Amino acid sequence: MSRNEEQAVDVEPPPTMVSDEIRAAALVDRVMAIAHLPDPAHVAVIGHRTLPLVLALLRRGCRAVRSLRPDAPSPDCEPAELAWIIDPRDEHELDGALRAARWRAGRGGRVILEGAACRWCHAPATVRNHVLAAGLDVVSFDHVTRRLVLAPSSRVALAA
Repeated sequence: MSRNEEQAVDVEPPPTMVSDEIRAAALVDRVMAIAHLPDPAHVAVIGHRTLPLVLALLRRGCRAVRSLRPDAPSPDCEPAELAWIIDPRDEHELDGALRAARWRAGRGGRVILEGAACRWCHAPATVRNHVLAAGLDVVSFDHVTRRLVLAPSSRVALAA
């Protein structure tokens, strides 16, 4: 093997990394489209193992991207046009993630909840109850991906 071939092998990323990057980029494109947000949006990704999505969002041109864990405090509370919840492990984490997402989304932001990540929940009504308790309304639902698009509840805005 020549020296140039050895250097190319060292520089080339492993195939699994490339496929993860491609999958993350495709997922980001779909989520940004259903959330109807421009590329330079502020985004908070709430969950575990968020790095591929954070990198894909930055590559797409988002102005600011935060990665938050649903089980850890985040004192900055920077507002975001999109709060994306990707993998709550149980109902307790779902509640924490929904509250954090609602806080960050403010009055005009959107919240995306990856329903496929809520494998532990077998009853859609359970997720709906958590969503309503967090002051959010369901705007749309993708049956194929089980992805919910949420927005701050109009009932909460009227009560305020």
